[in-house]
Amino acid sequence: MNRLTAALPELDASRCTGCGDCVAICPTACLEALGRIVWLPRPADCVSCGACVEICEPEALEFEPNGV
Repeated sequence: MNRLTAALPELDASRCTGCGDCVAICPTACLEALGRIVWLPRPADCVSCGACVEICEPEALEFEPNGV
C-alpha cells in the first residue's frame, strides 16, 4: 500500500478499554498509550498492516483514509 492509498487507524475512545494490546503489537511502534488513551503520535511510521485493528477485541480501532 503506498502513502496515497494508505489508511491510518482511528480510535473510537468510547469503545477503547485501554488494554494496550494494539500498542504492543504495532510493528513500527507508531501507537502509544497515555493511561487508558491510545493515540497515534507518529502517523508517518504507520505501514497500514492492520495488526492493531485485528487485535482490538472491543473493535475500537478501524482504518480511515489518511486524506493524502
